[in-house]
Amino acid sequence: MKSEAEIIEEVSRFAEEAVKHHDSGHGWSHIERVRRLALHIHDREGRGNRLIIELGALLHDVGDHKFSIHDGPAEIRRLLSGLGVDTGVIEEVVLINEEISFSKGKKPAPENIELQIVQDADRLDAMGAVGIARAFSYGGLRGREIYDPREKIFNPPLLPGTSSRSASTVHHFYDKLLMLKNLMNTDTGRKLASERHDFMLSYLDQFFREWNAEGDM
Repeated sequence: MKSEAEIIEEVSRFAEEAVKHHDSGHGWSHIERVRRLALHIHDREGRGNRLIIELGALLHDVGDHKFSIHDGPAEIRRLLSGLGVDTGVIEEVVLINEEISFSKGKKPAPENIELQIVQDADRLDAMGAVGIARAFSYGGLRGREIYDPREKIFNPPLLPGTSSRSASTVHHFYDKLLMLKNLMNTDTGRKLASERHDFMLSYLDQFFREWNAEGDM
């Protein structure tokens, strides 16, 4: 029977390999940030199973449909069962992988605290300075315009899951990123999200002033 530290080490190696072909915003550095954020939220909240949270954070993007055709839950079950992880823990980690995505936001908030925490951590990494960098990186990868002023901005935005593709990366802020603050599950997540949300609003204000060539030249 492997120790928890040995399990985490092996799962970390697996996760790093699993996301090596993802873009930089969804690669290993993203996984590491989500893990650190999730463990920080867990420590502040004082709730949840730490092993499930850490494994869930490490494996939350396995089988991500944007980059992979593989069955994430099947890969997770195969990996963790081979490491001797308890079946109950495995299924909780699979639940995180299946339910973490933003499109699931149209569902009621999850009752599972481990899922709540990892979901908050993943959403926090889509906000603030890092979230802005990730948005434009992914937009460039997909050939998305920085901003298209011909397209209407929905503010307040559409409901989660109702917009399949943003017209531009700036539209993506209104279609998704600015919604995240109100989708946080935990008190700690809400506190962290507030600062990152305000930073994005400040960035957008500056963006539109520069886009429209306002102010001193």
